[in-house]
Parts: sequence; C-alpha cells; structure tokens
Amino acid sequence: MAIPLIPIVLAVAGLANGAIQGISQARNARNEAKAVQSQTKDKVNERARQARKLMSQQKTSFLKSGVYFEGTPEAVINETYDTSLEDINAMIKDADTATNNLMRQGRTALFSSLLNGVIQGAASSFSNGYGSGNITSSGSKLKTKIQNWYNSKRGWTIGDFGGNSSNDVWMS
Repeated sequence: MAIPLIPIVLAVAGLANGAIQGISQARNARNEAKAVQSQTKDKVNERARQARKLMSQQKTSFLKSGVYFEGTPEAVINETYDTSLEDINAMIKDADTATNNLMRQGRTALFSSLLNGVIQGAASSFSNGYGSGNITSSGSKLKTKIQNWYNSKRGWTIGDFGGNSSNDVWMS
C-alpha cells in the first residue's frame, strides 16, 4: 500500500501556513504588550514627578506661613504622597492586566491558527488530492471522497459499498 504524498504535503503546508500566521499574531500581541508597559512607565514617571512637585509646593507654602511639619501639614503631605502612590499602583495594575490580556490573545491566536491550518490543510488535501469538488456545509462530498478512497484501498467496492448506492450512509 503506497502512502499518499499529496495529502500529506498539503496538510503540512496548511500547518506551516497556520504556524506563520499564529506566530505573526503572537509577535504583534507581544509588541503591543511592550508598548503598553512602556507607556505605563512614562505615565508612572510623570505622576511621580507631579507628586514630588506638589509635595514640594506644599512644604514651601507651609514654611512661608511659618508652620512646622508636624500635625496637619505633615498629614497633608503624607496624604498627597499616599494618593499619588495609590494612583501609581492603579496604573501598574491596569498595565499588568492589559499586558496579560494581550499575551493571552496572542497565545489563543497562535493555537487557533495552528488548528485552522491543520484543519484547512487536511480538508484541502482530501478535496484536492482525491478529486475535484467543493466541500459542502454538511461535509457530505468530503465524507464521500474519504469513504471512496478508503473503500478503494480496502477492496470493498464490490456490492454497492463504494458510494454508488442510495443506501450508502455517507451520502446523507
């Protein structure tokens, strides 16, 4: 029994095509994740700079008015610091969530493309490798081609088992 090379080559080609598309989509997702991280780093640095500036202005204002850094002035500066720290942590958390979502989407796209490549490669290998015709939505032509190929290899084409009978279950 000979190994049918055309269907194998077409299936491998479909897999390779799916792999190339999937790798490209995963790479794009990784690049987007890096961009999100870079933008977040810039935003965090800007927010920290704004907080330092505001705290410096508060200290200067309190010193000009003759108030020492005890009690209320210290509480105001500490609250400014705590608020800016909460903002920075929220930015980092949002960036981590966005990065994780992008990486998950990239992995999903990679695996989906691989799976689609295998399925399309197998379908095209049977439709192109074993006769012409379209695969219908129910897959009956593909099923018939598979059955006919299998029957021809097994020698079961005698007695209306080769897909020529209206009683054939693969023709439904």
